[in-house]
Order: sequence, then structure tokens, then C-alpha cells
Amino acid sequence: MPVRAIDDSDNFIIRRAAIAQAPMMPLQSLAVLISPQLRQQFSKKLFSGDATRFDKLLAQLETAPNWRAAYRLLEHCFYRQQISPYAIEATRFSDLIYKRYYPNDVYV
Repeated sequence: MPVRAIDDSDNFIIRRAAIAQAPMMPLQSLAVLISPQLRQQFSKKLFSGDATRFDKLLAQLETAPNWRAAYRLLEHCFYRQQISPYAIEATRFSDLIYKRYYPNDVYV
């Protein structure tokens, strides 16, 4: 049986121009994504009940244009507050923010 050569190299090419032309979906507001119960829980567990600091972080995250910028804000905040990014509440909060930028991602 002859071996058929398949040129599969075209499947691994990322065309950035095509990505840039894709329409941007409007980002969902964090006020919609985070219920009042979760808001209270995150404020209590991550910020020791200091709602002002939590609201300030949410305001900064609301203006983040993409996941990379949002991740940097989260990372900086967690470092400043000495919050382990692997803590259950921190992971849940990060996942919610991630879902804002990638709502169709089934892994989160």
C-alpha cells in the first residue's frame, strides 16, 4: 500500500490579520457577572471584609481591555494583599474575571 504524503503545515499557521479582523464582542459588566452574594464572599475572604478595596479592584478590572491586562491587575493586587493565587476564593474570582473575556471557554 502506498504511503500518502499530506501537507498539514497549513493547519499550524496562525494568521494574525484574520484574528484582528474578527469582531470584538462587548465585554459583560462585572456587576452582572458577580452576584451580590459572591461579591460579599470575595470581599470577606480576599480583602478581610474591606469592601472599599474590593470595589477599587473591580473598578480597575472593569476598564481592563483584555485578559492579559486583567491578569496583571489581579496578580499585582494578590501580591500586594498577600493573597495566594491558588487559594480557593482567589481561583474562583480569577475564573470569573477570565470568563468575562472568554465566555465560550468550556474548561473554566
